[in-house]
Amino acid sequence: MNPHPKIKSFLKKSYLVIGFFIFIWIIRAIDFNKLKDSLYAINYFYYILAATIYLPIHFLKSYRWKKIMDEQKIFYSAKNAFLMYGSSALLGLITPGRVGDFSKINYLRKDNYSIGRALLGNILDKIFDVIFIVLFLSLSLAFMPFMPNFSLNTSMVEKWSWVGLVFLAVLIFLYFKKKKWLYIFLTEIWRDIKQFKLVNLFYIFFITAAAWFFYFLMIYLIAYSAHITQEVGFLYFSFGAALSLLAGLLPITFLGVGTRDAVFVFLLLPLGVPREMIILFSLLIMFNYISFFAICFYCWLKKPII
Repeated sequence: MNPHPKIKSFLKKSYLVIGFFIFIWIIRAIDFNKLKDSLYAINYFYYILAATIYLPIHFLKSYRWKKIMDEQKIFYSAKNAFLMYGSSALLGLITPGRVGDFSKINYLRKDNYSIGRALLGNILDKIFDVIFIVLFLSLSLAFMPFMPNFSLNTSMVEKWSWVGLVFLAVLIFLYFKKKKWLYIFLTEIWRDIKQFKLVNLFYIFFITAAAWFFYFLMIYLIAYSAHITQEVGFLYFSFGAALSLLAGLLPITFLGVGTRDAVFVFLLLPLGVPREMIILFSLLIMFNYISFFAICFYCWLKKPII
């Protein structure tokens, strides 16, 4: 029997557990008694308050997607956009690199829109996030060295951030390079992009910034519930949240397991935050996805992707 197909299949699937092994490596040296003590000390009022913020985040992101489609002359109500965005986000939660988010193109395809036009809105939706993250990280790296208790090698962060972006770009290129419909797809994208008005693009970017502000606020409230904020400020947590989400785009993790933990250990440990509290903080972020899952599941029930 030729073993090569089996080996090839194993290699294709094995990268999905890299994040899990990173997580195991990080927690190998923690004191689980201290972790338990930190768990008992959580302020659940602020943790539950943080969970409610997923609702405005989801509304703003779905409304942004609607405004992008409006520019393409593809019109859906804000309610339908909210439900479609949530249903696809449910699949995004359970797929590596959140590629399941692109499943909302099925709604547009059923309404007889071409795959190029359907994909454009989804791609621009992600591009606005990536542009904001890159700008925010760049500005943060410029201002944070002047903050008290700052202990971060900014040149190293910049280097690894660019390495991650290049790696992600290569993965996307390798995925699309053999697709026969690529030329037609790019032609349709260019035709639609030419219809976009600059003032509306700025408005869409403003919506993106508002959504990210709420996300940063949610992360800060989770940190506050875990009693970490006395060592670290809002901007630093926001920087870490953006960097961890960027790392989570790599298709090596599920719900950011491993990549998010590595980012926050790298950022918070030099500031004197105990490793146990960092791991707890990261786990609290992951479990907070339950509220987002509930919103997305509701959307799925109302408008499932079939």
